[in-house]
Amino acid sequence: AGDELMTFMRLANYACFNDYEARLLCDRTGRSLEQLAGEVEALIVTRGGEGSHIHADGRRYEIPCVEADSVVDPTGCGDAYRSGLLYGLAAGWEWEKTGRLAAVMGAIKVAHRGGQNHRPSRDDIAACFARTFGSTLW
Repeated sequence: AGDELMTFMRLANYACFNDYEARLLCDRTGRSLEQLAGEVEALIVTRGGEGSHIHADGRRYEIPCVEADSVVDPTGCGDAYRSGLLYGLAAGWEWEKTGRLAAVMGAIKVAHRGGQNHRPSRDDIAACFARTFGSTLW
């Protein structure tokens, strides 16, 4: 129910949803994403091949999709994306860099079958980031 979802939002620091879940959250609570973003430090919405949005600091950061080497299996892509978010948060990075790392992690994952059958090295991740965004990661 909308009231229960709002309670969860108020208890969270960060909230991350895919686009379908975000639409349901808006429908059930009767609030827009911008209104919901006011309840947390950051509200992240992944949009598959269309990239993602990070609502934080009163802004909406547009994070582009990173082109994968191949599209093999989307299983676990959301978790891989969130691993990039968590790394960036723990490192104290700004939102755009954090979101871009998250997008890189999702792209690396989608090129492998299964949820945990990929083992990119730091060098692999940094190379994908540099190739895509033209800047260094570490």
